[in-house]
Amino acid sequence: MDRGYISSMTKKVNNRGIFKSKNKFPLTIFLLSFILYLLILSPAIEKTIQQIVINQVRNSKELTLNYLTPLSNSQVYAQEYSLNTLSTTDLLEKVKSKTEIRTEDPRVIAMQKFLLAYNSPMYPYAKNFIEEAEKYGLDWRLVASISGVESAFGNLVPRGTNNGWGWRGENPTEQGWSQFDTWGHGIATVTRRLALGYGTNLTPFDIESTYCPPCGQNPAHLWANGVSRYMRELDYYVDNLDTF
Repeated sequence: MDRGYISSMTKKVNNRGIFKSKNKFPLTIFLLSFILYLLILSPAIEKTIQQIVINQVRNSKELTLNYLTPLSNSQVYAQEYSLNTLSTTDLLEKVKSKTEIRTEDPRVIAMQKFLLAYNSPMYPYAKNFIEEAEKYGLDWRLVASISGVESAFGNLVPRGTNNGWGWRGENPTEQGWSQFDTWGHGIATVTRRLALGYGTNLTPFDIESTYCPPCGQNPAHLWANGVSRYMRELDYYVDNLDTF
């Protein structure tokens, strides 16, 4: 037989390779080895690598505590609305346990917890609501409750006015809203004017038609009902101080 013909046949057989060969044994060995690697060796190797990485992260990790991000919103009451304000009052000095919490006027504690629950910037002035109401014999719940209806307890007010009652006429802005130097100033002014102008025995329903004329014409009496609801809620806080 011609040697050229034999050489040509040999080349054709060699070009088949492992995957084209009729002998499937090498391919079967390869596939079985790959499957065993995936099932047995791979999980163990990956777990070891993962543990090494975790240990490296733990050893190099640095903790930064008490990092505070500064507030950039100009409408936030940066001076009055601060959680640190609670620690500056004498309230914490008097509260040693639940049995001693009532050494403070329970209305003051109830008012503060109530305002905190509504995220009110007026919560450091809880005592002002009580003291100013006592001066004139006004219901201690009324002024704070009106602010709830008028401004969500001071959260929605004309900027820089400290006016959470929709009060008009005194040191007005261009839009007519009264401006107060502090929340304490606003509480004192509104309490005095309510007591002297409306009397001390009127209910929110008696006040509504004058304080908010459109509200008084609404059969639903949303203003008066809203104020009354917050007043009842304050009563509930007084009666259940230990649960808040």
